[in-house]
Amino acid sequence: MEYPFKPIGTLHTCFKEKFGIPRQMNLVKNAPGTLVFHPEFAREEAVRELSGFSHIWLIFVFHKAVTNTWPVMVRPPRLGGNKKVGVFASRSPFRPNPVGMSAVRLKSVEINSRGPILHLAGVDILDNTPVLDIKPYLPYSDSIPQAKGGFAPTPPESGFHINFSDKALGQCTLLEKDIPDLRSIITQVLENDPRPGYCSDITNEPDRLYGIRLFDFDLKWRVIDGGIQVISLEHTL
Repeated sequence: MEYPFKPIGTLHTCFKEKFGIPRQMNLVKNAPGTLVFHPEFAREEAVRELSGFSHIWLIFVFHKAVTNTWPVMVRPPRLGGNKKVGVFASRSPFRPNPVGMSAVRLKSVEINSRGPILHLAGVDILDNTPVLDIKPYLPYSDSIPQAKGGFAPTPPESGFHINFSDKALGQCTLLEKDIPDLRSIITQVLENDPRPGYCSDITNEPDRLYGIRLFDFDLKWRVIDGGIQVISLEHTL
């Protein structure tokens, strides 16, 4: 049977590559996203009353993880990348059907001449991701406080203190004129230690420089003396 699935819009986010994307939604609470509807679905009536909800579910496609095969077992970062679990016991993007879902904060619904635009926060999704559907988040039914978290029962904690070099602080000050909460976003991204799981026990790599493409710049940072130091934010072409 053929199913008539087609994207309703495209999500634009600050995350330009896989490395650095939060591994779960709302770990970087200020991470912004903008959902722009495709012309066929860009109708004001389709989002009527949506602004009354504080959060929404996004159903989307892992468009950079589409393959002809899928792994039966995967190595989740939460287990250090060393232990395998079944793909259906994970949130790996590599699945039989590369579909993801995230509950994100709905900041506002903008209506302009091209139709509605949704302004979001707390996203954990790659830039230019196709969105299949939107559903309102209902706290009375979608929140299950007594639910068990399996091998991920509590939020991850890296224990890293984040500090900015003088150069990075100056660059942030300039960039925050156009990107509100930039320092907070960078701090939250790095507090979640985006390195591969097998690196989680390494707390001193002074000679190794890491890079994350965030917004339209390269974020350079290193792990030193049990903390993370932001070195610079360099604009990309």
